[in-house]
Amino acid sequence: MSGLASPSFTGFVLTQFLGAFNDNYFKQMVLLSCITQMAVDQTDRQPLALAAFALPFVLLSGFGGFLSDRYSKQRVIVLCKVGEIAVMALSLIVLLIPGISSSSQLLLLIVVLSFMGGQSALFGPSKYGALPELYYPERLILANGIVQMTTFLAIIFGVVCAGFAMDILNRNLWTGSVLAVGIAAAGTVTAFLIPPTPARMPNLTLNWDNLFLPKDVRQLLRDRRDLLMAILVATMFWFIGGVTQPAVNILGREVMGLSDTRASILTAGIGIGIAVGCIAVGILAKNSGDVWVMRGAWGVVAALFLIGVLASFAGKPMAKTPTGESILQCLFSASALEWALRFAMMSLGVAAGIFVVPIQTFLQQSPPADQKGRVIGVQNLFSWIGILVSAVFLEINNRMLSLLFGSAAAIQRQFIVFIVLAAFMLPVAVWYRLNKSVGMTENI
Repeated sequence: MSGLASPSFTGFVLTQFLGAFNDNYFKQMVLLSCITQMAVDQTDRQPLALAAFALPFVLLSGFGGFLSDRYSKQRVIVLCKVGEIAVMALSLIVLLIPGISSSSQLLLLIVVLSFMGGQSALFGPSKYGALPELYYPERLILANGIVQMTTFLAIIFGVVCAGFAMDILNRNLWTGSVLAVGIAAAGTVTAFLIPPTPARMPNLTLNWDNLFLPKDVRQLLRDRRDLLMAILVATMFWFIGGVTQPAVNILGREVMGLSDTRASILTAGIGIGIAVGCIAVGILAKNSGDVWVMRGAWGVVAALFLIGVLASFAGKPMAKTPTGESILQCLFSASALEWALRFAMMSLGVAAGIFVVPIQTFLQQSPPADQKGRVIGVQNLFSWIGILVSAVFLEINNRMLSLLFGSAAAIQRQFIVFIVLAAFMLPVAVWYRLNKSVGMTENI
């Protein structure tokens, strides 16, 4: 066991930070490319891209959980980071294909995005499953807070850098992809700072049920309804997150007429808030996980409703903001509505961070030691089913709004999405309470 001031924890945090940056840089780049292409063929491919990213998690999270129990989690982490280098290199190749149409290039990037999802699906169970093995139990909630905080800081930087790259580099995005390959290589190096962990079940054999819902984990979830409910509530959380990013992209780009950078700053506001919420609950919460989950859930409901109300005042699209602005200009020069939406996005993030960290810690602490990896794999599976369903929801939402209001006017009704999400989250706020036996840890 190590403390949080050790080189191993630094290596762990850097490894997941760099991986999360690349994931979100590339995903946001593809999502923004979908919106750009929509101006050409009137088809929003964001739901397709989101589904392509989520489906490998649904198919491979169980296998990732199997690998994390069957082998050393540190070894799995290193191999996954090597896979990340390969995926980023493939994206570079796609961006360098000469003479390719924008539509074909976008479809190829969506395919590469699915490969990234597969790599991340295998990485997740070992990453989160290693924490209880490497760090003292009384430090676990704070360790999770730091990991979640830095993860969402990586999301912020990845999303904003993607928007900035789309505005500045335009069709020369391959130069940004070169940087992504370098970041993947750096993350592979930092993974070697993580100390080796023993294989928890070295004789575990791979069966079909290991790929989805292992038999012993099914029995555990039947016996432990608190674990099952935590997984289902986390699924709802990720469903809402899966809908929110593309919805904010449409709100910023198409409804408000913002540049890619400004639209990405709106999305990044959620990440800033989550980082603040994660570290705040890690420091402040002590033996009150159920209370903080309830507070976070109500905060998510209120923030989503506020975003919906503010978005309803966006009106007709304004002239698109200039693409040559610096990041500082984009950050500090904004309309009153843009500032209000940034505040609402940050509030949503703070509430989400407060909500999710105690649940994540509960799911790490509660399962038996020889089932932790597979339980987290099942959690990943359900979470990404939630994100996959969010892609279906977005497509249905787009079609319903087009039928009700017409294709052009449907974009102006984007605020309805946030009101519906608030309604989905409301039952969780009213009825769900985390198991009170799960304690919050003390400060460092």
